[in-house]
Formats: sequence, C-alpha cells, structure tokens
Amino acid sequence: TSNTNTVVMAWREKSKKHLKITSFDIAQGVHAFDYHSRLNLIATAGINNKVCLWNPYVVSKPVGVLWGHSASVIAVQFFAERKQLFSFSRDKVLRLWDIQHQLSIQRIACSFPKSQDFRCLFHFDEAYGRLFISFNNQLALLAMESEANNRVRSHQKPVTCILYNSLLKQVISSDAGSTVSFWMIDTGQKIKQFTGCHGNAEISTMALDANETRLLTGSTDGTVKVWDFNGYCHHTLNVGKDGAVDISQILVLKKTILITGWERAITVFRPQNFNRFFIQPEEWKGGIQHQDDILCAAFLPPQTLATGSYDGEIVLWNNSTENAHYVLHPDYQRLLKSKSDTEPQDLLSAEKSPSSYHMADQATLAAYTLEIDTEGNNAVMRLCFLEARKTNATTGGANLISCGGSGYVRFWNTFKKQLLAEFLAHRGAGSIIMSIDKLNRYLTTGDLDGCLKIWNIEDYCLNSSENKVTQPPTLIRSFQPHEDRITSLEVCERGGHLLIVSSSADCSICVTGICNAPVWIFGQAKHWHIDNCLSPSKREMESETQEQSMRAKPLFSKDPTEYSLLNKKNKDHSTYKLSEDINLDIKYEERDIYKKKTPKLYYDETIQKSASAFRSLSIRGLKELPEVKKPSFLLDLEKYFREEPEEEHPQIPELPLLSETLKAVFVEKNLFPKEILDHERKAKQLHQETSCEVKIKRNKKQL
Repeated sequence: TSNTNTVVMAWREKSKKHLKITSFDIAQGVHAFDYHSRLNLIATAGINNKVCLWNPYVVSKPVGVLWGHSASVIAVQFFAERKQLFSFSRDKVLRLWDIQHQLSIQRIACSFPKSQDFRCLFHFDEAYGRLFISFNNQLALLAMESEANNRVRSHQKPVTCILYNSLLKQVISSDAGSTVSFWMIDTGQKIKQFTGCHGNAEISTMALDANETRLLTGSTDGTVKVWDFNGYCHHTLNVGKDGAVDISQILVLKKTILITGWERAITVFRPQNFNRFFIQPEEWKGGIQHQDDILCAAFLPPQTLATGSYDGEIVLWNNSTENAHYVLHPDYQRLLKSKSDTEPQDLLSAEKSPSSYHMADQATLAAYTLEIDTEGNNAVMRLCFLEARKTNATTGGANLISCGGSGYVRFWNTFKKQLLAEFLAHRGAGSIIMSIDKLNRYLTTGDLDGCLKIWNIEDYCLNSSENKVTQPPTLIRSFQPHEDRITSLEVCERGGHLLIVSSSADCSICVTGICNAPVWIFGQAKHWHIDNCLSPSKREMESETQEQSMRAKPLFSKDPTEYSLLNKKNKDHSTYKLSEDINLDIKYEERDIYKKKTPKLYYDETIQKSASAFRSLSIRGLKELPEVKKPSFLLDLEKYFREEPEEEHPQIPELPLLSETLKAVFVEKNLFPKEILDHERKAKQLHQETSCEVKIKRNKKQL
C-alpha cells in the first residue's frame, strides 16, 4: 500500500541463477492483484477507487482503467473463460467488468456486515459459476444464474429505474448502459430513445418534476442531469463534487431537490439558484443525523420529510426549517422496554430533540444497532407516505410504510411515533422494494428473485393498537414476471384500470393488472391494447352501483365537506381540464360501454361522479323577446325587387384605321406603299359590313 514498489515481479532466466526484478509504482498503493495468463494482464485493486489493468512488460502506465467504485477496491478476481473481472470495494459493492470493452456489466450491493474492520478473501469457481467471499469468520456464496436467451429484452442492459408520465401517458425507463427509453403504455410501443446520457456510466435512478415536463437522471459518475423530452440537457448537478458516488434516490420538492444514497448527509440543490449549467450543492441546515448511508426519502405535504438509512433508522424532518425532530427504528421500542428500569430518561422519547438523542444515546443505540443488525436486516430501501390517510393518521392510524432488508414491510404512525405493524412479505428473498397507488388501496412488493406480490391495504392499520400487528394484509396476487432482481416498481392508472409496471435486472419491463391479468413485456413483437384486454375490476363495479344511487340525489349538494374538497382540488391544480379519452380502435357499440368505465374525475371518495363539463353553470329561464316588426324590404317588395328596363348596349368606340395611325409616320416622307392603301380599303369595307349587322340585330331586338 505504498507509492513505490507497489507490485513487484521477479523471474529467473534459464542461463542465470539470480532473479530479475521489476516493479510497478502505483499512486496510493493497492490492496490486492490478480493475473490472467491467457490475456497476459495484471489487475490491481487500488486504494484510489480504481481497478487498473497492466501489461507485465509496460510498467510506466496501465493499459486500462476501470472506473465505477465509490470506495477503495479491496479484491479483484479474473473470470478467465469469459474474459471478465470481479472487483469488490470497501463499501460492499461487487462489480463484474468486461475486460475487452472496459465496461461494468453488473453491480451488486451486497448485504454484508457493516463493520469497517474486516479482511476479505476471494475465490471464484468457474466450473460451477460460484463466487466465495470471506469476511473474518463469515463466508458468503454468490451463484451465477443461467442466461435467459429466449426472453424478450426491453433494453440491452439491465433496467435500473422506471417512471410513469401521466401527462404523456408514457413509461420512461433507464438502464445500466446510460440509455433512456420512452414507451406508450397503451400499446407497449417504443416512442423514442436517448443514448449516452451519462457517457458509459450507469443511470441508477430518475425523477420527474412537479409539472412532469423535466426529467432528472442520476448516475454513478456523481452527476444528476436535468433534461427536457427532446433530449436537451439544461443543467448538470455536481452531486459527487467531481467524484463517483452511488445515487439511490432523487426527491424533487417545491423549492429544493434532495439527493441521497452514498453518505449520511442529505445533498440539497435549490432550483431558484439555477442560473448556470453546472450547479454545485448547497448546505443542508439540519446537518448529519443518520448513523449510516441514507438510501431513500419521502415527503408528506406540507412540510414532513422522512429519510431511511442502511441501519434501519427513519429520521423525520421539518422540510421548511430543515431540522430533524424524531428518529424511528423497529428495535428502539424493544430497547426502551429492556432499559426502562435502569435508564428511563436517557432513551429516545417523543419530546426529546434529535440533538440530545445523538449526544446522550448515540453510543448506546449505535452499539445496540450493530449488535442486532450486523447484516443490514433492517435496511430501509423504500419509504411511502399514505397521503390519502390524513384524517386516520391523526387518530392513530398508519401513514408511513417502509420496506427493505429481510423482506419485511412496516407500517408507522409519524404523529404518535409508533410502529403499528410489521409482516414478512417475502420469506428468504433478502431486500425488497415497493410502490403504492394514489388512493392507498394496494401495496406492490418485489424481491431479488423477480417475484411480485400485490396486497390490499385499504383497511389495514386504520386505527391504533397497543400491540404491534404481525398479521399480513390480504394477498391479492403473487407471481413471478421476471427472472432476476426487480429494480423498480410503479403503480399507475390508465383507462379506469390500475396497472403495475415493473423493471428488472433481466433487461425487461413488464406491465400487468391487479387481478389475474396477463403480463405484457415492453418491446415484444405483438402490441397490446390495455382497454380491450383488462376486464372491469371489483372496485369499478362497486363504483358503478354507487353512481346509480347518486342519480337520485340533487345535482348541487349542500354538504360543506364536498364543497371544500372541490375547492381544495381546484386550488391545488390551477389549470383543471375535463376531458374524455376516446379510443378509435373501439367500435361504436363498445364505446358506450367504454364511456361508463372511464376514470372518475376526482380521487376523493365523497365526490362519486361529475355529470359534465357544464356542471357549475347556473340554468335560468329565458327572457321573453319583444315583438319583432317585419323589415321594410319584406313590406314593399316592388320597391326593392322591381325589374329595371334593360339598358341599350353602349356604343362601341370605333377604332382608328390603320392608315391614320401610320399617317404620322409616312405622310412627311410619302411612304404610302400600295399594300397599305389596299389594306385601308379592305378595312373600311369590313367596318361598314359590321356596323350594318349590328344595326339589324338591334332593330330585331326592339321589334
């Protein structure tokens, strides 16, 4: 691990007894190296986060440098048969590289012990495709799965993130090859594609702004770029401060852009200061409150912000002041019970500020956390606020969901700072991710094996209880649409149906319905039509019966709650449009049925149906019109429509003879030739005949 004689090679020639020695001088040194005999390459695991490839006969500079790790590399191992290379960094990230193209093929964030003091050993068994990694007294085994060659691939590289643009009715996806694609959700057809958005670096996450007109992409190169949908980059946010970092989430708020993933602090950008192309991060006023890397964040209007970390902590912030006011952890309540007899006042309480908590109890809780969570079993991968449960949360119901390590899903109440329920959603599948719909009726979870589960949480944890609930909610559907890790989930509404869109490391993007709907893959040869393929759900049938009962009610309700909800909805959306989507592929007879299944214009439960775009207009009786008199042209027809005598045709002026027009030219010089005189005589004769015919016709007409 020194700058000089970092890697030393020695060999003995046949005719000599002494060894010859040569050495490589590598900046900051290396932790390990490996040699590929067929390619004649040496790979070094650099302390400076680089993996360098060396030719044994060229010691001045490496023949290739592999960028991508955000921490020092501690182990490297060649995959000789495929000409690939494994590398492992101190932040527990394993990468597989293509040596020929010098690109990262796969990235795996391993759930290994969080202790920083460990020794790592590598061994790769090529015959069975198994990688052994040791950490002090623990041994981990990673097995390579067989490649799915016959499966439809939406991207050429593993898909890392998906978004749904409700404005354009399109799905936006990104992959590890720095490509962004746009898909029509109605048919699965690709609309457009942007390549090389971040060079060769992997796009790890994406986000849309509030108006859904700008796309933000976060990459492992340490930057976040702001794009329009024409492929033009407006700003580049220098998140990693010119270094490679692992960005896990981008949260776009009204006045700030929050970015998390690779350190214990929140990185913040303020759009009002975007007056240049390259933007530098600003200071987060709340400082560092987490004990480990922040992996995710969620926001609940008007000012509640929640961030989750690798060690299972969830910190609640006031987004306006940027100060933290409470820390949630699934095992803190058990710690409170065990310590209640000895140190009742030193532990975390609802009234205690986070600063006092970190000063007094940081050592105790940190040691306890390391003791109970040595493998990231409580790592918070996703956070979702239940915005539709605002009234239930104040009475003790759950308003926050978290998921992550060990396949658990937890329901929290942020007002009472209480863990209400936790259940095992995916047994033995490791870390999971999730997504919920806007009405907070369905929860979708995905695991590392490509399995997807849909839960009904409409009536789950609506009220508080003294004992923690461990019974899971109703499981609607469980299936496996992918063959590898699910990387992103989106729940969207289209054509009156809820759709589940999922992406995976197997390079595919799938869409399906809630109940027993087929699974379609974006990019497949046969296009689909969502409206024709999905049957009406049970919820829609219930809403239709409610609509029939609402027809007997008066048009304008006097209920003040309904009026306030309507005003609130209009206040949140300054430009509210009422429109009807018409599918031209549907026949006229089917279109009437289709209109009955169109989505409701409001998400609030009290407003069941809107009659038309003219619902708010007042209807009054028409005023009586005064007696209208007939116009004068109808009373005196002869005056206005009398036939006038035909006028005689005007006299046609006689044209001058040709001889007179030329007389001025030829008179002075006596230049009248015989041809001109003959022509003049014929012209006079023709003129007399013509005038006679005109007079005869005129006399006939008068007779």
